[in-house]
Order: sequence, then structure tokens, then C-alpha cells
Amino acid sequence: MISSNHPSAFRIHPSSFTLHPFAFPCNACVGKILPKNKIYEHGSPSASIKESFVKDIEKIIWAYKLSPETINVPANGFVQEIQIFKVILKKESIKDETLAVIDKSIPSPILYEIIFNNKFRYAAAYKRQSESDKTKWVVSSYFYTSWFSEDTQRSPIPIALDLQTLYETLIANILPIRSRQNENIIELVARAERIEMKNREAAQLEISMNREKQFNRKVELNSELRKLKQEIKELSL
Repeated sequence: MISSNHPSAFRIHPSSFTLHPFAFPCNACVGKILPKNKIYEHGSPSASIKESFVKDIEKIIWAYKLSPETINVPANGFVQEIQIFKVILKKESIKDETLAVIDKSIPSPILYEIIFNNKFRYAAAYKRQSESDKTKWVVSSYFYTSWFSEDTQRSPIPIALDLQTLYETLIANILPIRSRQNENIIELVARAERIEMKNREAAQLEISMNREKQFNRKVELNSELRKLKQEIKELSL
């Protein structure tokens, strides 16, 4: 979980937009393949995650670099650049732990464009410098958008006064909930994490309820499930 007392967090205006894929500026194009062994050197993955890199990922492309030089938006706070990585998959899913290794190896915020079978989706964790140690990064849970077809019309990236505002707006765009009045990005991400945790609890509770043979216990579990779903609903508003 992320602490909610980050002093530089800006306030996001509540919104109800539908996410459109981003058309990143041509000036920001990098187009370089990232060798997996270079990621291993800095990310220190376990043997199982190395296996996932081989089995799950076709290639990783450093697609764009959003920086003061490439998009004429000033750096601010911990966001000096924003990297856009295209991750081309061999199968439809990718492990959060795999993305975490990439994030660990790159000292910069990253937005992933996950590509598989003529469709793509965005994924990211909210990533910021530790307040106690600026050499370390704090990474939230990973969030994913729904899939887009490859011919989906793209929209320009959001207009922002600086790169930190741009990054936090990009993150807010891919979260499954919209911000509340006067809610900053860290509070928004923390709320989204709580919803994900409670959704997992609800799924497990539903499995237990369906397996339960005793009627009284089944009623108790159903009551717990209804309460949990109400909590999720309230958190989502």
C-alpha cells in the first residue's frame, strides 16, 4: 500500500471519461528493443520470473520517452521522464511480478502497452521515489485497462503543465475508478488497491459459500459476502 501523505501529490478533478488509447508524439519515439538480459542485470528476477520472461514475452520495446526535450513539458518532482514500453506477449496474460522486475530495473515511471494477437491494453503501477530514501522507488499494485483492437482510434496525450502532473493523469486514466472531490493520486491509488483486495476476498468467499454443505454456515457466508460487496460499492463511488 502507498502512504497518503506524499507532499507533492496534486489534486485530480473527478471525472467520468472513457479511456481512449494514447497517440504519443512522434518526437518522443525511441523504438529500441530492450534486451531481457539487461533487465535481469538490474532487476534481479527469480528463476521462475526469468522463465516467465522467456515463455510469456516475445520482446520488449522502449517505444517512447516523454521528457522536456521530446515533448516540451518541464520535469517536476520525481518525474524527470516517463517511459512508454511496448511488451509483446506470446500469450494473453503477464504476471505482475514480471512487470515489477522491469520497474525495478528502470529508475523512471513507466506506462506499459501490453500487446497480444492484434489487441493491446495499458498496464502500470503508480511509481514514486521513497520519501525516506530518494535512491529507492515505491511501487503500487498493477492496474490494467480492458483490451483495445489494434485499429482503435487514438487520442493525444493529456495536456499538463509538467511531467509529474502528466504522469499522475496517465495513471488516473487507467485506474478502474474515478477520483473523488479533492482526492489526490496517492489516495486514489490506495482506494483502488483496497477495492482489488476486497474483490479477491469476495471471490474467495463465494467459492467457500458454494462449497459449503451446512445450510446455517452457508447463510452466514452469504451475509458476509453481501456486506463485502456493499463495502466494494461504497469504495467505488
